[in-house]
Amino acid sequence: MPSESFVNSQITGSIAQTNLSVLGDAPSEAMAILYQQMAHSVGLALQNVIAQQQHSYSIHNAITIAASKQLLSSDPAAAAKASQDLIAGSAIPENLAALQAVVNELGKK
Repeated sequence: MPSESFVNSQITGSIAQTNLSVLGDAPSEAMAILYQQMAHSVGLALQNVIAQQQHSYSIHNAITIAASKQLLSSDPAAAAKASQDLIAGSAIPENLAALQAVVNELGKK
C-alpha cells in the first residue's frame, strides 16, 4: 500500500482483514449452499415419486370400480362366453402347460 493516503491506515487495515475473511469463508459457504440445494432437490424428487404413486392408486381404484360395475351389470352367460372366447383365441392354455412342465422339472431336482 502507498504510505501516503487520505484514509486512515486503521480503516484500510480493517477493510483488508474483512476482505480476507470473506475470501476465507467463501468456500465453506459455497459448499453449504450446495448441500442445501442438493437436499432440496432430493426432497422434491421424493415428493414427485409419492405424488405419482398416489395418482396411480387413484387411477387403479377408478379402473377397479369401473370393472366391478361392468361385471355386476353384465349378463353372467355373456361374460362366461366372452371369457371362453378370449381364452380360446390366445395361447394361455399352452403357456400354462409349459409353465407346469417347468415347475414339474424343477420339483424333480
